[in-house]
Amino acid sequence: MADILPFRGTRYNNQLIDDLSKVISPPYDVISKEMQEALYQRHPNNIVRIILTKEEADENFSDKYVQAANYFRTWRSEGILIEDHQPSLYLYEQEFKLPDGTKKSRKGFFALLKLQDYSEGGVRAHEHTFAGPKADRFKLLQATRANLSPIFLIYKDPEQTVSTLIEERMREARPWAKVTDEDGVVHKLWVVSKKDFIAAVREKMAPKELFIADGHHRYETAVAYREFMRAQTGLRDGRQPFDYTMVYLTHAEQDGLVILPTHRALSKSLMSEIDFKEAFEELKESFDITTEKVDLAKGEGLAARILEKTAELGKKKTSFAMIEASGKVHYLQLKKNARPEELIDDDDMPEVVKRLDVSILHHYIINRVFIGNPEFELEEDECFYVRDVIKLFEMLRSKKAALAFVMNPTPMEQVLEIVAAGIKMPHKSTYFHPKLADGLVMRDMALELGRKTR
Repeated sequence: MADILPFRGTRYNNQLIDDLSKVISPPYDVISKEMQEALYQRHPNNIVRIILTKEEADENFSDKYVQAANYFRTWRSEGILIEDHQPSLYLYEQEFKLPDGTKKSRKGFFALLKLQDYSEGGVRAHEHTFAGPKADRFKLLQATRANLSPIFLIYKDPEQTVSTLIEERMREARPWAKVTDEDGVVHKLWVVSKKDFIAAVREKMAPKELFIADGHHRYETAVAYREFMRAQTGLRDGRQPFDYTMVYLTHAEQDGLVILPTHRALSKSLMSEIDFKEAFEELKESFDITTEKVDLAKGEGLAARILEKTAELGKKKTSFAMIEASGKVHYLQLKKNARPEELIDDDDMPEVVKRLDVSILHHYIINRVFIGNPEFELEEDECFYVRDVIKLFEMLRSKKAALAFVMNPTPMEQVLEIVAAGIKMPHKSTYFHPKLADGLVMRDMALELGRKTR
């Protein structure tokens, strides 16, 4: 059961911040050091200072999490951040273009969700999580007592019972904010406090099962924080601020719910240990392979052509474009009689996972054919995960990588099938595009102390 609530959002004061593009940010986990610095320089009140605070020598603050909490409190006291007077749902639309220029729009809304353990079945995950990021997010949550970044959740709505309500409301009123980020994504936010609308959305959402698209670490951190606060306060009635977290909810059936591929590049040091000619001959046993010579300096036009051809081949069978630093592009398409279940020698891996392109690449091509060791685990400096094919070209030309694989995206149907079965997907299997913008709306738990949740 999806138990959602409206909340009193904390937002930037547009009387003081006239250009929201200067203060919003991508989620913390996609921000590089260079991007972090650029966001710091963009505006003194950019949300990155709270969600990904830099380590700075400051005698007033013992660590960066205390500094983040100070930014949050100070901006509140200065009126840079203000809170809504009425609990609301926040409708959110993103307009964007795909790499091929196709225009898309994704619609959803922000709300509070009552936390559930995975064992309860109402919220399902598809990624493995790691202790380091969860410890980091826990310290930030503990210091700020605020949800600064929404968790991205998907629900099925084949009859469009919820999505129709959301889209009708969007058409009825102008958005509170419309901002374009540096990637050209247009973000629109509506603030809706009408009780009848909220009640209708809550009723229609109640039976929905939810799937985490992005934010697994933050969701598990929220559950851990709930348990921590229950132990601290003794309050276990399920009606406290820490029993809920801020989420973004969007429906699976819309055309704008897009998964993009994450491509792979293998390092020169790794490939130097592999007899590529021998491996290539072995690949011919399972793949139909065609080869062409290209100029990797040609950039966008070449990238688009390789993506298009890989996608076309992938409509029938698992396919990759394998690119050598010399400029040879090999298009690999799994043969009709080749069964992924037989290629991957791992009895513990479910068949539905064996059929994933990323599984075939890592467990068959890399581990079995290249390395000859099914248990081999790639180090961070041996396999690079890249979302831009042009970046792959640059890595190959600069010799940072010796071989690259252009991937097709994991189909949404395959993702939902795996998640519904309670199975975790391999690392970097999905990239939901575009990322949600941090800074449009936040949730301060202090505003809800003493409030009844019903």
